[in-house]
Amino acid sequence: MKTRYFSNLTWQEFGEIVPKKISTVILPVGTIEAHGVIPLGTDNLIPQDIAEYTAEKINALIAPPVNYGITSSLLPYPGSMTLEKDTYKEMILEIMLELARNKFRTIIVMNGHGGQIDELKDVAIETFKKTGARVIVVDWWILTYEWTKQFYGQMGGHAGIDETAAVMAISPELVKPERYSESMPREYKRGIQSYPFPGPVILYKEGEGMPLFDADKARKFYIKARDIVVGEIKSVLKSYKELHIG
Repeated sequence: MKTRYFSNLTWQEFGEIVPKKISTVILPVGTIEAHGVIPLGTDNLIPQDIAEYTAEKINALIAPPVNYGITSSLLPYPGSMTLEKDTYKEMILEIMLELARNKFRTIIVMNGHGGQIDELKDVAIETFKKTGARVIVVDWWILTYEWTKQFYGQMGGHAGIDETAAVMAISPELVKPERYSESMPREYKRGIQSYPFPGPVILYKEGEGMPLFDADKARKFYIKARDIVVGEIKSVLKSYKELHIG
């Protein structure tokens, strides 16, 4: 196909394709927030790229991305934006219901942001209950957690080694290592909450996850990371088919 984004199709083309030829849609979601020295839109850039890669592998269309999400502890940093949790859930639910009404039988939510995991899970369950459409929510950095540890020898972090690698692989010109300083990374510790969080690079284990600006390693990491995501999605879809679910 020339395009996988169904917003680029005419209504006639859409009607000819869905659901007869394609019944799966990918909805990329993220947010706008500070990410160290990578873009404010990192959480949108990565899932959208993975969605484009995945769509070709599983014969899916891509819905218009939802680039606004739930930002909390990084909201005071310039350029960061948020929606209220209820607003976000209502909006995503309505989009999912509309995708189902347009005869998509499987909806894959490609999520790039950890601050809305619970909300997306709730919406996924509600969508299935109301429409019977199968919903798969993918949190790419969690799904590739073990690969990050294997490849880099350490876990990732917010704007850390895994996200920075992904952006370097997708759009290296958007990474600004010259702006990086040792004051940016800060370890998240349970038992103390601070708003804003005192660093735009959030580490989840002491001494691990700091960004590495190595383009060659970044590409190798990200190529495998995308394939891991595709492989897991294919596995779920295969089980649905074999078990006649949905």
